[in-house]
Amino acid sequence: MTGDSLLKSNPLWVVDVGASGGIDPRWSEFTSFYKGVLFEPDPREYEVLKERCENNLVVLNSALSDSPREIDFYLCKKQQVSSVYPPNRDFLDRFPEADRHDIVKKIRLKADTLDNQLENNGISEINFIKIDAQGHELPILKGCERLLEGVVGLELEAGFVPLYKGQPLFDEMDRHVRDRGFELFDLKRYFWNRAQCENTGSQKGQLIFCDALYFKSPEKVMGLDGISKGKITCAICVYLVYGYLDLAQTLVELGARGGLFQEPERRALQAFVSTFEKGSTIPNFRGRWRVRSCLQRMLKLFDVNGWADSDQQIGNA
Repeated sequence: MTGDSLLKSNPLWVVDVGASGGIDPRWSEFTSFYKGVLFEPDPREYEVLKERCENNLVVLNSALSDSPREIDFYLCKKQQVSSVYPPNRDFLDRFPEADRHDIVKKIRLKADTLDNQLENNGISEINFIKIDAQGHELPILKGCERLLEGVVGLELEAGFVPLYKGQPLFDEMDRHVRDRGFELFDLKRYFWNRAQCENTGSQKGQLIFCDALYFKSPEKVMGLDGISKGKITCAICVYLVYGYLDLAQTLVELGARGGLFQEPERRALQAFVSTFEKGSTIPNFRGRWRVRSCLQRMLKLFDVNGWADSDQQIGNA
């Protein structure tokens, strides 16, 4: 059994909001049977994405928000930092390369909700949503209340400091998604050093923002309205795409107990999940974690001395 065989008649559906650079390759590495819906409001990047669009991807040049309305959009010198909110230069000027946030042009866009956009395009169910909207993540989440009911996982950029004027910060967004049944599983943190500093080596600067990974637990998935074998299979695959074997294994067992998988199906699914196991080649011994800590500190000596730093990855895969 493979990801393709599991999803051939029941593909994963992934939404990528703020899709500059294209959809995360982790999905295509797991299976060829997935559908991606990419949103990119910046007309410069939209044309690039549209030109590279593959058959399993839909690219939409729509701005998203909490309600259908007109919004300002600030096109910045560096396309990837353009936002609905104006850059907060009082804060940004403390750090190097602040000029990448220079506003090239302010345009007026018609925004819609994610719920409306997917309904208008005939898409009724999504398994995973990634939002990287330069501070505008929370209003976009508020515009997909109907959709979130069936979503298994979220990857959201969230700020700890106001890079943009008026942007909601991590605590507000975290509270919103937790109230809708999601649990926080991981953070990929980003740190910046001040512009005036030199030779900081591998020292971390200020915590600026993060990519936050949320899932609905296997128990929560089993309680979703209209739960079916297909929905559970997609949820298992979402867990595995990010390397969470324990969640996938648990959901297989819960699905079997709930009568959605017969015993041969349960064994086949557990065998598939087990192919993602990564055994340790180093035996457990006293002081192992101290040795591990020393090796990690040694590896930091090889880090490039730059002003921006981040954790290596999000999730386990």
